[in-house]
Amino acid sequence: MRSWESALSVLEALCERGQAAGHGWTLDTELVPPHPQHVSALENQGLVELAGREDRAELSALEGRFVRWAVRSA
Repeated sequence: MRSWESALSVLEALCERGQAAGHGWTLDTELVPPHPQHVSALENQGLVELAGREDRAELSALEGRFVRWAVRSA
């Protein structure tokens, strides 16, 4: 699979999971390797946004558990 195909696949998965969750974020428990590495590359390109401290705190309250990281399409 070409790198752009892989990136597109990750972006599609993020959109689907974020919409299904209702809050737009894909959480730490919803991606399986190697996707976290792809997410990092997509963030560097400005295509996705990683949740900051405040967003993670809100998501943790919604989920009833600690959310280590979350990502959404930019």
